[in-house]
Amino acid sequence: MTDTGFYEGLIGSVYAAAISGQRFAEDEVFTRLVAETGGTALELGCGTGRLLLRLLSAGHDVHGLEISDAMTQICLAGAARLGLRPVVHPGSFAPLDSTLRGYAAMYCPLNAFSFIVDDSLALESVRSYVAALEPGGLLALAGSAGDDTLSAQTDWVRRPDVLLPDSLVAHIEERRVPEPDGRCLKVERTIEVAGHDGRVRAAERGIQMRRLRPIAELAEMFAQANLAELHAYGSDADYILTGRKG
Repeated sequence: MTDTGFYEGLIGSVYAAAISGQRFAEDEVFTRLVAETGGTALELGCGTGRLLLRLLSAGHDVHGLEISDAMTQICLAGAARLGLRPVVHPGSFAPLDSTLRGYAAMYCPLNAFSFIVDDSLALESVRSYVAALEPGGLLALAGSAGDDTLSAQTDWVRRPDVLLPDSLVAHIEERRVPEPDGRCLKVERTIEVAGHDGRVRAAERGIQMRRLRPIAELAEMFAQANLAELHAYGSDADYILTGRKG
């Protein structure tokens, strides 16, 4: 079994196939926020284009930012099938490149901001987002501080199988283990791809570290970055925090 990240190689392909048609409760919030702000929005970590392409199809002006070439190629291929030509900037959002400017809104879905484990870098990144916003622009970040089940359920869990081309199926197991101080979460994922005969053709393992941040911690970063009119949707277990540039 080879090791990889979650968004490259075999494990990235399986992730893309699994998430492509999914919808999440937060999608409705981000869609409404983008519609209300008007102007051009930027999605931080647009990945396969799952949400980005839906927003573009609905007529919203949205750019994407993505660090993974593999995910970007999947996004562009999906866009071509829909007759769309999205703007997807290559690069990291930790922090944002200083050449990106003039956005009316900026959002980061699926708790991707938690990949920034270091708090100093996280604050620097939030400040870079604020610098890229127009006056009055809106920043919206999804976050989570986890819940009690994290410490109670640390065994491997079987996730739904994912059907792949050529009659292959991916079997997925995942384990989420909080660090002893409760500030970070280690997410481990293994994937085995098997044929119709059940024989395993390939396998990979991926590991992610995520920073668990309560609303109050992220709100403090927003305040230090001079964002105002802070508002949280949801609870510490799963939320979206918004703030507006003065």
